[in-house]
Amino acid sequence: MERKAASPAVLALLAVALALAVAMLAIAAHQYRSQVMAEAESRSTAIARVLEEHAAKTLGIHAMTLSHLEWMVDDLGWERIDGSPLLHERLKTLASQTPEVQSYWITDETGRVRASSFEWPMRVLSAADREYFRAHLGAGDAIHIGPRLSGKINSEIFFTLSRRMELPGNRFQGVAQISLLPGYFADFYRSVLHDPRDVILLLREDGRAIVREPLGSTPDRADIGQFPELVTTPDANGTFRAVTSFDGVERVLARRKVPNLPVYVVYGTDIASIEAAWRNRVEPYALFAIPSIGLLGLLGVIALRRSRQAADAQEALRRSNEALESRIAERTHHLDQALADKEVLLRDIHHRVKNNLQVILSLLELQAQRSPELEAPFSEALSRINTMGLIHEQIYRSTGVSSVRLDNFIEALIGHLSSFHRRPGREIAIHHDVEPVAVDLNRVVPFALILNEVLSNAFKHAFADRCSGTITITVTAEDGMLHLAVADDGTGTPEPEPAAEPGRRSMGMDLIRAFARQIRGEYRLTRTDGTRFDLVFPQEDEAS
Repeated sequence: MERKAASPAVLALLAVALALAVAMLAIAAHQYRSQVMAEAESRSTAIARVLEEHAAKTLGIHAMTLSHLEWMVDDLGWERIDGSPLLHERLKTLASQTPEVQSYWITDETGRVRASSFEWPMRVLSAADREYFRAHLGAGDAIHIGPRLSGKINSEIFFTLSRRMELPGNRFQGVAQISLLPGYFADFYRSVLHDPRDVILLLREDGRAIVREPLGSTPDRADIGQFPELVTTPDANGTFRAVTSFDGVERVLARRKVPNLPVYVVYGTDIASIEAAWRNRVEPYALFAIPSIGLLGLLGVIALRRSRQAADAQEALRRSNEALESRIAERTHHLDQALADKEVLLRDIHHRVKNNLQVILSLLELQAQRSPELEAPFSEALSRINTMGLIHEQIYRSTGVSSVRLDNFIEALIGHLSSFHRRPGREIAIHHDVEPVAVDLNRVVPFALILNEVLSNAFKHAFADRCSGTITITVTAEDGMLHLAVADDGTGTPEPEPAAEPGRRSMGMDLIRAFARQIRGEYRLTRTDGTRFDLVFPQEDEAS
């Protein structure tokens, strides 16, 4: 009877142990998969943001150049343009100064080319059949970006950036157009590719590709495909998954609209490379877990055989249980060690991030020293980068790696900003009263950058005509909300609201608005005998 009862008990125990081991391996594999996918999405989004900034600066500068071309035409008039090489020489000089520009073209209201950077006098040539000319026949000063074309004089591939020229009364005067080289953008995109299997596209609003890297075909092709689905597919947090039709590969895609221009940048990460990275992370654990599961099964078989022996059935079961408990204890010890190693690794990562940020700071400071005109715009960037470095330093020095104590961090930030903004003959005192509360990593970075912008603004503007002053910082926690207050006794900072003209908004206030939305906070600026900034936001992230 005892021998018959022992076998089902051992079978049940063996099944539970195997199921637990398999479940742990499956859970670990799932978590690593989610982690690798999140890293790929974050990386794609970050690279897409870099591509957006590059396109905005490059194309934006040339869009402004088109306005200057219209002023040149207004100053000279068509008769002087036809009779003198002056405009041609100016266009030729402009084209030689930038590697991405192939040529400049100016057409009149009939489509006839009146001037270019190629030749003078200008041969009889019409652009009335070009898309960019037809696009500007209607009223409006919007910038138009054309498809890839092959030139009528030079067969080199280019795409157009054009603007409508007008006479008084909104009368059509012609078109100013720049021919840009896709190869310049392709070279830059090639330098930021994270993996050779990734892809970068510069797309018009209709989905027609202007630049694609890698191209996968000869670079002298005018038509490299139209992919409207990459423009219209809804995204989640800036990314979406799709199969790119030009090569049939499934990718995680990050899409960014270039501000004020009818063009998108898209960065795609190959799903196969993400799967490979996931397998590389899981394989060491699988190589350890599978033999362990096999060994556990072997021990179970031995226990089953021993349990059927009448003389030592109970003893065999006891020894099997002891062996199982020993393995569980050993496994638990390994898991504890693995958790400790992971914390050390995360701490080391934060330390390396801090060091990398310090290297970036040093490089920017060297560049600013060599180029004095860059010192003012670089100073704000240096302060923000140093603030992020302080966060990683606080994480590295803290006992945990999931949150940062605000009192320690704010004290360190005050020391940095006081040193950064110290000027001979000026004494600014900072008093702080911060409760010892901890904020998770997802919220401390936006909070820190908000505080950095507010304090930097006070240092720069509140005491502009004084040699002394006081800034007071308080942080209190109440009913699950954190309240930050920064007050100064200065003359008051400038009005931070955006100017009437687009593109001239305060970058600092833009950052404060964006980061306040990110942590679901609300802020307020008041001015009496100085300036006071108040920010209220939840202490805990509901999403977590």
